[in-house]
Amino acid sequence: MAASLGTVASDVFYVGDEDGWVGRPAESYDHWAGRRHFHINDTLVFMYKDADSMLVVDMRHYEACDRSDRIEKMSHGDSAYVLGKAGPFYFIGGDLGRCKNGQKLIVVVITDPPLSL
Repeated sequence: MAASLGTVASDVFYVGDEDGWVGRPAESYDHWAGRRHFHINDTLVFMYKDADSMLVVDMRHYEACDRSDRIEKMSHGDSAYVLGKAGPFYFIGGDLGRCKNGQKLIVVVITDPPLSL
């Protein structure tokens, strides 16, 4: 029973809501993320067509839409990414033109406050 007290349910977020992960989002993905609170073990679901992709990058690569030296690439259609630690995560589209047109996202994962017993 003590182990279950520390368990926090995780949430699933669909990036861009109904629009999904697109090259020209109606709302910037950073604005979309700014209205939400992300916690460790939450999942981001990127909905996109097979010809598209999602890259996990560092801040420098995010700012430049630089696809080299990526941390991870997902390109099999819809992709789920688990936010496994606190701090910032940077995502860009795998196509340079789409990234330059707004297919990029920063998510900041907050640390949950400690549970009091």
